[in-house]
Amino acid sequence: MPRRAGTGWRYATAFAAIFIALGASTFALRTTGVNASLPASEDLPILATVPHGNMASADAAGVVYGFYVASLPDDSSTRPRSHPTASSGSVAEPRAGGSDSSGVLGIYDGNHSSAGIEATADWLGSSQDVQYAEDFLDDTSFTTISDPSWFISQWQGTPLKMVWGVPMVPCGAPSTQCSPNASAFDSVASGADDNYYATLAQNLVAAGFGSSYIRLGWEFQGGWFPWSICNSDGQKDFVAAFRNIVTSMRSVSGANFQFIWNPDDSANTSCSGQLEDYYPGDNYVNMVALDVYDMNGGNDSDSARWSDLVNGVNAGGWTATAPEAINGQSFEGYGLNWLVAFANEHGKEIGLPEWGLWSSSNDGGGDDPYFINQMASWIKTYATGPTIFWNYDDGATDGTMLTVPNESTGAVPDATAAFRSDFEGY
Repeated sequence: MPRRAGTGWRYATAFAAIFIALGASTFALRTTGVNASLPASEDLPILATVPHGNMASADAAGVVYGFYVASLPDDSSTRPRSHPTASSGSVAEPRAGGSDSSGVLGIYDGNHSSAGIEATADWLGSSQDVQYAEDFLDDTSFTTISDPSWFISQWQGTPLKMVWGVPMVPCGAPSTQCSPNASAFDSVASGADDNYYATLAQNLVAAGFGSSYIRLGWEFQGGWFPWSICNSDGQKDFVAAFRNIVTSMRSVSGANFQFIWNPDDSANTSCSGQLEDYYPGDNYVNMVALDVYDMNGGNDSDSARWSDLVNGVNAGGWTATAPEAINGQSFEGYGLNWLVAFANEHGKEIGLPEWGLWSSSNDGGGDDPYFINQMASWIKTYATGPTIFWNYDDGATDGTMLTVPNESTGAVPDATAAFRSDFEGY
């Protein structure tokens, strides 16, 4: 969870995962929602129950994705340990003609400046080895969202291309993690707040950031952000709100923003559904992405965790909802294979706005060079948009920062060596 440099603000908030007792200890998950082709209010949620022992990170002490913290119970005694292998019917194919993945690596370090990221690029051998940086706007109110002057001042003059996490709903505090606010989300979905996002666009364009990537509603099938689709209000508002924000920001003269549609890999998340129902449409999306962390079973083999991420499944091969088939190709879950196929079907860039290691004490792989090697290979084969490595200690990623001179010190020497070898000269 990023801290605002130089202000004393601390983004430290917690989300308690809600478990519902139905029979033998089950967790209620929404499985269907709004069809993007229909008005956002026409579908109602349907709940399905699954044993929470099958959930990713069921035995984690604390789970963190980006800006959220969730505490999940220790249920290792019931958590399956068997894993599927990647099926030949769902192996992703590279884009026709190969991938244009040169220059897609980025870093998030929570420091709100490019100095450490540029140091990482130098450590890799060239300023060209890292092309992107990421930051998240203050989510206190629509006013703070629309006026990112502090962030602009921190990044002004950076040689890096920016990816901005733009909140869809205010939280009343800088952190983007808070309980859902139905009235605020309804307001955004109705278009009543379009002027705030137009003002944001004007401010970014005026500061020279008019071609930035805009990350809206990230990790929306988790329960830790106010734009979550894990509740009925989020289900009816998400698509309309996304479209309104995109339309408002594009309306500004000089705007050339690239908008990212960004669920989690369903191997990493605790609330899922038919994600295709929440795709805003090709006219509103430039890049399709997943967030991917090496966290799906700390006691499992490195190759098993990787297989789960590729297929989008939890331990034991479980997933809340299987994706729709694409051109006759079926998928177990919303994993990396699905991402490639879905993006190619829609003619969109492929990216990873967050990817990183995960603490072995929190059900992750810890110092896992295998994960780094596999991710690097995948990125070089498929990625055509920003792939942002999460090099920040936020609790569940404790100790998993790379050790880079003038940037960061972690406790993952093998993963650090793999990262440098894989991306040096990239």
